[in-house]
Amino acid sequence: MSSAVLYTYPASFRSHKILIAAKFSGFDVKVADDFVFGETNKSPEFLEKFPVGKVPALETSDKKYIFESNAIAYYVGNEQLRGNNLIDRAQILQWISFADNEILSPACTWLFPCLGIMQYNKQTTERAKEDIKKALEILNHHLLTRTFLVGERITQADISLCCNLLGLYQNVLDPSFRKPYGNVNRWFITLINQPQFRSVLGEITLCEKMAQFDAKKFAELQQKSPREKSGKGKEKEEKQQKPKRRKRSPPKKQEEEEEEDPDETELIIASES
Repeated sequence: MSSAVLYTYPASFRSHKILIAAKFSGFDVKVADDFVFGETNKSPEFLEKFPVGKVPALETSDKKYIFESNAIAYYVGNEQLRGNNLIDRAQILQWISFADNEILSPACTWLFPCLGIMQYNKQTTERAKEDIKKALEILNHHLLTRTFLVGERITQADISLCCNLLGLYQNVLDPSFRKPYGNVNRWFITLINQPQFRSVLGEITLCEKMAQFDAKKFAELQQKSPREKSGKGKEKEEKQQKPKRRKRSPPKKQEEEEEEDPDETELIIASES
């Protein structure tokens, strides 16, 4: 029987939760080695299978197609990861939603400028840090008397939340920042040392010094970005310059249009599923 094929790009935290789930269940999944983000997922052949055009996306061995990482992780998992009863399944879904709704957006807002992926904004970054603190406080209290999020064994809730926190623990949660959240730290370290996690993630080193935004690095990465190479960067630049040539354009109207545009974090998150 042939393997299911996972379309993704390297080091995707969304794909990590799928691949870790597959390690627990023994599900046979192969990562497509010819996938090129921004090209493959925009091709007519790919869009015919996955009309949203996002990754990760899974093609099963019997030519069925699944997109959205949580749905794929559910498919490749097993009963332990999905939950053995109705309340467990509901609570697993609850914590998966928590990972995506309470952790993911502020994590990206804080982390992406440090990685040179998007521009730094002090106000939004500070707000993101506070949102992460609030989420970690909730987790820390929940894990006070628990080894795992739901029940006595690892479930998809643990996998998904761990993967959403991974970049933070590697880059910005230095010893001082993470010190108040001992229960979360213990839980996270327990997970990343499980063989199923290690086989996908490799050796994880926790952050010792909080990463900071590097304007020079950001400028260099922007010059190399696929968006600019494909002409989209130029198109965006022309769009931004266009209102400047329209001297008669009312300032109020321009402000209203800018407020309706999604921020960079939303655009980056929207490119994945």
